[in-house]
Amino acid sequence: MSIIISKELLRKSIHLAGMLFPVAYYFLGRFTVLFWLSPIVIVTLQFEWMRLRGYISYPAVLLRPSEEHRVAGYVYSTIAAFIVIVLFPKTIAIAAITMAVLGDLSSGIAGAVWGKKANVRQMRLPIKPVPIMLVMLLVSFSTGYLAAHAPGLAPLPVYSVALGALGATLADGVPWQIRGHVFDDNLTIPLVSAILMLVSAGI
Repeated sequence: MSIIISKELLRKSIHLAGMLFPVAYYFLGRFTVLFWLSPIVIVTLQFEWMRLRGYISYPAVLLRPSEEHRVAGYVYSTIAAFIVIVLFPKTIAIAAITMAVLGDLSSGIAGAVWGKKANVRQMRLPIKPVPIMLVMLLVSFSTGYLAAHAPGLAPLPVYSVALGALGATLADGVPWQIRGHVFDDNLTIPLVSAILMLVSAGI
């Protein structure tokens, strides 16, 4: 159990690098962030293609066993950050990406502590255990609220942040699938939370 938790902590600590996107966007304009993020997306896709073809390999600790032969989560995170920054207002984009990084981080650590029973795919569960979803909800709301009310940003209503956190929690805890294809939560978390915040903020 301690080994599993240690591996998850290391993997998630690297996952924290995703916070560079909202931090950079906070201090820089959209054009500048996208100018640098665009080649990062291209290089990320290229390296992932090479990995899946067997030309290169990453340390096993960076990937979950389920990611050995499929697109890894960090690829979806990078693409999702790009999409959210392009499509949504600055405050919503920053809050959504923050929820995705820190909320998913907390959910992953909580799942490692909980054990294999928290693995939705492995255990064929309809949703993640409720305590893990509560951790995701609380962390997403608190960090999303702080991000959405950072100095210089147009603040979002509390209920918009709450809906965004709820969307992030459902995207993380409930497998989203179409015709048997399950969407990676690194992609759905920021997109769902951003959409809900945008719609509710416009009410």
